[in-house]
Amino acid sequence: MQTIKTLLLGIMLFSIHAKAKDPKLIWFTEDYPPFNYHVNGNVEGIAINALKTIYRDLNWNFDENEVMLLPWPRAYHMTLSNHNACIFSMTYTEERAKLFQFVGPAMDNHVAIIGHKETKYQLSDLNSLGELKVGVVKNDIGHQLLRQAGVSKESLVFLASGFELVQMLKLKRIDLIAYGDVIARYQFKRAGIDPSHYRIVLPLRSSYLGFACNQGVRKRLIDQMNEALKAIRQRQPEIFNPEYFYSKSE
Repeated sequence: MQTIKTLLLGIMLFSIHAKAKDPKLIWFTEDYPPFNYHVNGNVEGIAINALKTIYRDLNWNFDENEVMLLPWPRAYHMTLSNHNACIFSMTYTEERAKLFQFVGPAMDNHVAIIGHKETKYQLSDLNSLGELKVGVVKNDIGHQLLRQAGVSKESLVFLASGFELVQMLKLKRIDLIAYGDVIARYQFKRAGIDPSHYRIVLPLRSSYLGFACNQGVRKRLIDQMNEALKAIRQRQPEIFNPEYFYSKSE
């Protein structure tokens, strides 16, 4: 009888310990395919798959209800405002590293000014934009890079998502977009637009996408996630490759 009581007590203590070590983080994300996007009420994509694998490797409980898909400006603000919040997928920059704790690198990201192949825009730098209108998503890396370069607000057209960016570009309501190249190509496909009709007019920044957490999140959790992500990238590098993702989803 005493042995059974001891066993039950051990199970209870183990359960309490297991629950206590779960990070209880709130995750914010946006529609940013193929890395994260909304399908039938669920968030899917390369980044969410990687995040679930991190949780599994760390023996943490992953709660789908703790992942919220919002427009990027709101997701960005909510992460900065909540001490237990994280956001993905975020392009790493030195400026953002002062605001967030990064888990990464996860995926490469090349941000560029993108336009239609039929146009003859030749930009040597951002100072040569002239009267051209550039579509951006507020606080997205494309917007932040243009703002840091001193591009005036008059040159920018703010849209809610990458999907709207490519649609407005096709309709010629804007001349160019500042966005991640891989994500733009995927958004073109989603909108039924042939990506081959568009080109990179001016590269802006090559960096990486990762997960970014509020400065209030315990550093031990950030270190654990970084170690897990590093091991996963070595063990399963293909799951971070957009071309592999395309082939699996087609």
